[in-house]
Amino acid sequence: MTAVADALEQFRRQPSPPEGAPNNPFKLVSTFDEPIAGQVEAAWESRELPVDALDLWAGCGEAQLFKDVEYGQWGLVLLSPPASATRTKQERNDRPSELRPDDVVLGEFIGDSELLLIAPSETDERRILIALPIYHRADWFGAAPDLGSFLTKYFDSTADKYWER
Repeated sequence: MTAVADALEQFRRQPSPPEGAPNNPFKLVSTFDEPIAGQVEAAWESRELPVDALDLWAGCGEAQLFKDVEYGQWGLVLLSPPASATRTKQERNDRPSELRPDDVVLGEFIGDSELLLIAPSETDERRILIALPIYHRADWFGAAPDLGSFLTKYFDSTADKYWER
């Protein structure tokens, strides 16, 4: 299994509410859609994608991680390949000076306007970026060196935005 697959498995096995979150007042659940064969190729039209993105879409088509089921104001949506391609194109058109040609929007945080990006041209903790809507790229949070590490840290923090500390 890959690091991304291992991290996704943690979310699949989690109880609700998650263990270790006694102070969290929300009922958080994670849901997964199955991957659809050929969807990545159709959505990305032969574009070379980061291995982490391919590992993600091999394990799920779309996922909602730690979604607040009562109020719908918390969690992370991991986008399907077509939704990711559409959102990446939209962000690149809206913010051409901030998104690089190899960036891929992988997710959207529920309840706010932050995006989860994989940035192959970045290094270390900035390979996974949290893109803030009105800030320049230099001010975006570096969250992890790879998607598997990000998902593990997000799981361990029980959806707390650990990168803001």
